[in-house]
Amino acid sequence: MLLRRLDDYQSWQIQFAGSSLLVDPWLDDQPISGSFDRRHRTGFTTLADLVRENSTIAGVLLCTSVNDHLRIDTLRALGDVPVHGNVKAAKAARAGGSPNTHVHRTGESFDVECREGGTLRVTSTKCGLPLGAIATGWLIEAIDGEGNDRGRLWIEPHQPIIDTARWVAARGPVDVAVLPTQSVVALVLPVTAGPKRSAAAALACGARALVPTATDPRRDMTWWQKSIYFVNGGDQSTARLVQGRAEFVHLRTGDWLDVRSGR
Repeated sequence: MLLRRLDDYQSWQIQFAGSSLLVDPWLDDQPISGSFDRRHRTGFTTLADLVRENSTIAGVLLCTSVNDHLRIDTLRALGDVPVHGNVKAAKAARAGGSPNTHVHRTGESFDVECREGGTLRVTSTKCGLPLGAIATGWLIEAIDGEGNDRGRLWIEPHQPIIDTARWVAARGPVDVAVLPTQSVVALVLPVTAGPKRSAAAALACGARALVPTATDPRRDMTWWQKSIYFVNGGDQSTARLVQGRAEFVHLRTGDWLDVRSGR
């Protein structure tokens, strides 16, 4: 199973046996605006790039209905590709024009059959409060045609918690945890976890590697947005906390990582 960073924010591709799942894909140059601003820089992966690579796009996983995760123009461009999320995310995707949406509750699993054989098993995981009311994480397991484990990845871009990390670990050894490394607080509301919580979750789930997501969230914010969003922590702090117990891997835009081998 391979993991690729599609942009420098929080869009991801998981590929196995000729098929791909996209997590919160943002595949065009339409900027994010509203409660905060974000713009793509050069080098992000587009839908045309994915089509040229000839990997079957077997599904989209949405972590929330908020517009920095759910990009309506991208979902429309993907056509009838299945879109999976919680109730709010699936409802928002369908309202935006996605005809093939699926609701998954915490702990629910579904299988995606891969083009070249084998399966990607996907399970919705619990996000910590307060974002847990509208957000979810995902556990993705690659299983070959003989039923052998070929990689296990947990992605939680908001609030990883110890209980969920232990629940994930109980499913089997975790190869990679994709977690935030910068805490974001909107006035007094915690949005994403920082180094301490993410490092603790990575270690609790037994991850061999931690990959940061939702990076540099203040980069394109306006002055007034920066005045209400408070950001702390970062990669260096998180790397120190997991040193000697898990590898810290920062992927650049377009980078691939073999989930099992760590290369």
